[in-house]
Amino acid sequence: MKKLILLLTFLLTSIVFAEESDKKKYNFYWNQVPVVCAAPEEIDRWANDNNFTPLTLSYGRKDGNPKGEVVYIVTYYLNKMNGETFATVTTPTDKDVCIVFRTFNMVLNPEIMDEYLNKRGLTL
Repeated sequence: MKKLILLLTFLLTSIVFAEESDKKKYNFYWNQVPVVCAAPEEIDRWANDNNFTPLTLSYGRKDGNPKGEVVYIVTYYLNKMNGETFATVTTPTDKDVCIVFRTFNMVLNPEIMDEYLNKRGLTL
């Protein structure tokens, strides 16, 4: 439970501490999110066994500051054969990785794909 609370703290850091004025504008609240955790090798083994490929890797930074210290790491996976996805989160100091969600029947927004992949040269 302590690990889950720590994980949630890091996940919400960029939202909750984004700006002082945000605290007054938005009705955010804490919640418990069910996650499953394992050693990185075990997550990789499960992902490989189920045909998932890492799609994106991004960093959550302290106080929601783009130049702040990395406080968590999110990896988004895709199964190209059936459109399933899942995301993991970990912290730079944690030995485990947690799966935050798994989804089915993904549909890509063609406008976003065109804008970012073709016009801006985003690489995935």
